[in-house]
Amino acid sequence: MRRQLPLFLFVVIWACGCRTSPDTNTQAVKDSVLRYNQLLAEAYAKMNMNPLREAATADQAAKEYRHMAALGEAKIRMESALKNIEFSGVTFLSHDEASVITKEIWDYTHIDMRTRAPVKVQKNVPYTLKYELKQKNARWYVASIQSIEEEQGAAPARGVNRQPQRALP
Repeated sequence: MRRQLPLFLFVVIWACGCRTSPDTNTQAVKDSVLRYNQLLAEAYAKMNMNPLREAATADQAAKEYRHMAALGEAKIRMESALKNIEFSGVTFLSHDEASVITKEIWDYTHIDMRTRAPVKVQKNVPYTLKYELKQKNARWYVASIQSIEEEQGAAPARGVNRQPQRALP
């Protein structure tokens, strides 16, 4: 009896601590969105989208690359900072697809690459976004981003149609 009690306690503790519930998947999806945004900001600042493939599908990384290239052609580099993010919903469409709604606040500085002087500064730009994620090899990747317009004058989506708001006019 004395030998079975520690084994029983070990199994109970292990079973309670090693959940593979939706909560674990929900956190993994949220972490993927956060990592995507971190890599995105770094990619724009360094003018190199290659590291973004760690957190985005090839198609999504290519969309961001095209926007970065357009900024580069205008000799503009963008520095951005995610100031706040709130997750208002994570929905699993299947075992390998998820959808996430976020409310985000970003700061942007557009810098002239020749003079290194700020050309345009935008503070506290709000977005409500819907991220679509796909899971591959036990990792979640951002597959697309869509803007959800909540109010008149809301900023356009990042990664969907960035040119009007994020790039210089």
